[in-house]
Amino acid sequence: MPSPAEPPYYVLVSHRQSPNEPPIPVPSALSHPTIEYHYADDSHHSLLPQFPGEHVIVLDYDPVSNTSATAKSLSTELAVTALRLTDPPGAGIAQEQPGRNGKMHIIETTSSNQERPVEEHTSPQEALSRFKQRNMVLRQALEYPEGPQLNGFAPGISSDST
Repeated sequence: MPSPAEPPYYVLVSHRQSPNEPPIPVPSALSHPTIEYHYADDSHHSLLPQFPGEHVIVLDYDPVSNTSATAKSLSTELAVTALRLTDPPGAGIAQEQPGRNGKMHIIETTSSNQERPVEEHTSPQEALSRFKQRNMVLRQALEYPEGPQLNGFAPGISSDST
């Protein structure tokens, strides 16, 4: 049995270009991030993106604390909108390996889409629609991870057992 202090063994990133896409990622929308471990006494400067276009997400997991893990983006073009904790497909395999926490973190992200500049002849309906979409993305990013509690879970963190 894994100790409760061990972090989940699997970490995946789910990226949505548009807030209109469904919130549940399809398997092909998940990607494996490159993981680097940093500790509280490590220099914070090494976490910053090193080259243009690099996306850095910090998954803050404290095994001593009773608080849930949180994820934050250090990239200007990427925002973390949720962090889910779930059982991975084929979870029975992970249970065969002692000492491993077989849970999976899914970090949900969205990016600021590089839309064309606002044209002079944009209809009011199109401008309002674009405004509502952008506000929805901002609201998701601002509510995570400390939004209102829904059914005992924060909106950014849910526990699935699939």
